[in-house]
Amino acid sequence: MAEGILRRDPLNKIWVVFAPEKVNTIVAGSSENETRFDMDPFIPGLEYATGPDILRSSDPLYSAGGWSSRVFPAKNPVLRVENDKNSRGHGLYDSMSRLGAHEVVVETPKSGVSADQLSVEEIADAVKIIFDRIADLRKDIRFRYISVTKSRGAAAGGMINHNYSEIKAFPFVPTFVRMKIDNCIEYYRLHERCLLCDMLDQEICERKRIVCENDRFMAFCPYASRFPFEIMVLPKKHGRILSENPKAAISDFARILKTVLAKLRTGLNSPAYNMVFNYLPVNSGSEAEAESLAYHWHLEIIPRISVITADNLENGIFVNPTLPEDAAGFLRNIME
Repeated sequence: MAEGILRRDPLNKIWVVFAPEKVNTIVAGSSENETRFDMDPFIPGLEYATGPDILRSSDPLYSAGGWSSRVFPAKNPVLRVENDKNSRGHGLYDSMSRLGAHEVVVETPKSGVSADQLSVEEIADAVKIIFDRIADLRKDIRFRYISVTKSRGAAAGGMINHNYSEIKAFPFVPTFVRMKIDNCIEYYRLHERCLLCDMLDQEICERKRIVCENDRFMAFCPYASRFPFEIMVLPKKHGRILSENPKAAISDFARILKTVLAKLRTGLNSPAYNMVFNYLPVNSGSEAEAESLAYHWHLEIIPRISVITADNLENGIFVNPTLPEDAAGFLRNIME
């Protein structure tokens, strides 16, 4: 059995323990097809159940019921756009109203299919509508961070066997996001380079942890992966990748996403997974330039095949039984 090692993640500034002997106790496994409800309220014909759309796409090539992807307010939102901030102090403690936005993106009319079984064009259609919503939400000066997440399978928090994402706009920058961005700003002040760009350059140089790539994007298993088969997808060019030829950029992003998810489904037997889009904060004022120079958006995919321990929750310590070089090599060899 391979000897374990400790590795430090430069982006999150955490240490990860790689312990291959723990594979039988850490890896649990769960299918993305496991859900909590039998009924699928996101299929065409049940639009009345979710309420009116904020935005919808209706590409005739793969639409059903008059739409190919749609966005609507969450039925039970954790944040409410109509609220005022109402920030208060209570001695040592601070509070505010549940100001924000909470929206659901139904990415396809098709029920019960894996995302990689959709065409590149269908995935691109959903990606575009998400970016369109981000562009609109960022105009609200009350918002400071826009989160986009996807939870597939019950173990990942997915409620319905349908491809959907959630968009949440917060009146603050979440603590973990703030720490990550501050780490990048500190790195930029020392080196006058973006940490994420340097990570990308090193992965290209070593070519040990790359899963796949195309002209605009690279997918790799991070050097200090917190979870087995964790994958990061990074734009190869710093800055707003969608500002130049956005249609082609979205298509390339959809293509690499389809490839990565197909490899995970085939190689790991359709695991449940979480997907998180990491963006720059919005409405940052004087901090915006430093954030833009030091940080750029990326995607993280975390297969939910391992258990969450007390060390994860309270100490920020992660134990991973699979070295990223082994995980990337396994996925890289899976035929598309």
